[in-house]
Amino acid sequence: MKKLNTYVVIFIIFGFISSSSYSEELKNENPVYHVVLIWLKTYRNEMRINKIINASKKLKEIPGVLEVSAGKVLRSSRIIVDDTFDVSIIIKFASKEHLRDYLVHPIHIKVANDVLKPLANKIIVYDSIIQE
Repeated sequence: MKKLNTYVVIFIIFGFISSSSYSEELKNENPVYHVVLIWLKTYRNEMRINKIINASKKLKEIPGVLEVSAGKVLRSSRIIVDDTFDVSIIIKFASKEHLRDYLVHPIHIKVANDVLKPLANKIIVYDSIIQE
């Protein structure tokens, strides 16, 4: 029994060391922003925009996803602003590895195949490592 207790204590200590070093590792990573711009097959269709926005909320369940924001375009008269898309999704990841894992995650694949692709005429993605 004493030997078993020793193993349990070692296991617990190792767990604390591992988790703190993992969180330290993540602290040193710069977050990644994944910006998705979507042009709908049906221009400015509110019902389809809302369907995409609601579906994007499921993406928060994927490990490594820190934030998900989605919304419709803000129209602008400024020449420098591209307001031709209909809806955007902006996702913040803890690291580029989390982005990599997200791309093959079943939730992401389901949202992309069942919602985005059937409604979208065009999708453009921008990924950036943010220096904090």
